[in-house]
Amino acid sequence: MSLGSVHARTDNSPQSLFNGTDLTGWQAVGAAIWRVEDDMIVGGGPDQEGDGFLLHPGVVTDFELSVQFSIDSQTNSGVFIRCQDMQRIHPETCFELNIWDEHPNQAARTGAIVFRAMPPLATVHTLDGWNTLRVIARGDQIRVYVNGERTAELTDASLPAGFIALQRWGGGEVRFRSIEISR
Repeated sequence: MSLGSVHARTDNSPQSLFNGTDLTGWQAVGAAIWRVEDDMIVGGGPDQEGDGFLLHPGVVTDFELSVQFSIDSQTNSGVFIRCQDMQRIHPETCFELNIWDEHPNQAARTGAIVFRAMPPLATVHTLDGWNTLRVIARGDQIRVYVNGERTAELTDASLPAGFIALQRWGGGEVRFRSIEISR
């Protein structure tokens, strides 16, 4: 599958990347099982195992992305931006905005940009409720907010454009809703 461009809106209003009913426009990669349930994208696996990604293959450069998420203590998740390779979605080929409060290395916990901006600037607890991750990516500047708290800032021109991917890794389930992008 080739990467296309996400169509820009001329009025700069947010564009929903999830229609609330099915996974149209998304592509699963890996063993995670993705489904739609009650206007949410749910990532799980057989017997709660299964690692993988759900990617939105349109190439984006400068944008603001807002994603609501809910996790439990077993869940390792994240939102990957400016990804380069559909077969290798990794912090070396994307910017990984981590969602994992119980990370064994707390420098990489929720709100960090894995390998690039650790530890997070603020510790935000996100277990067992709905949370909002917001990222602003403009040129080489990336700013990450979790529940309104600025958790990471980065100046890095190495990945100027790419696709977006949602992650489900290890145990537990992750739920995503209200996925919106603005230019």
